[in-house]
Amino acid sequence: MEIVHGGPEHVDTAALIWAHAVTARDGYEEVPALDQARPGIENALANEPSLLLLAREGGEAVGFLAGGPHETEPGIAYINYVGVHPDAWGKGVGEALLRALPDALTARGYTGAQLLVYVDNERGVRLYERLGWIKLGDPAPHPAHGRVEQRYSFSPNGGV
Repeated sequence: MEIVHGGPEHVDTAALIWAHAVTARDGYEEVPALDQARPGIENALANEPSLLLLAREGGEAVGFLAGGPHETEPGIAYINYVGVHPDAWGKGVGEALLRALPDALTARGYTGAQLLVYVDNERGVRLYERLGWIKLGDPAPHPAHGRVEQRYSFSPNGGV
């Protein structure tokens, strides 16, 4: 598996992976259209320094990680998305992306990262915790739809 840095030309690729991933994760009846998935990815990459990592297998993108500067914490990246196409679930794609993150953070001047994960996303929670992400605060309902989320923090140097 190859992890590469992506750019604006990879937004649609990431959006399609995300659309398929959330459909499988959340049990949607149909995959959201590209025009529904694209704005979220564009928003995640709107501020510099942005992060877009792609996991490729056989030359095809099977996963991605996207984010940018945290709104209120200087030097911290906010990871909006870690998405893996369902056909690649269980193949170590998410782990490969997260293991590539420390170098990407350092290269862009970040000292750490944060993200939110739904507490019922057991696969994601296990992965983050296994890779050293630390819970911050208590779980809280998402303001728009109420699904409970937990904030996690990561530092390439082992601190929070």
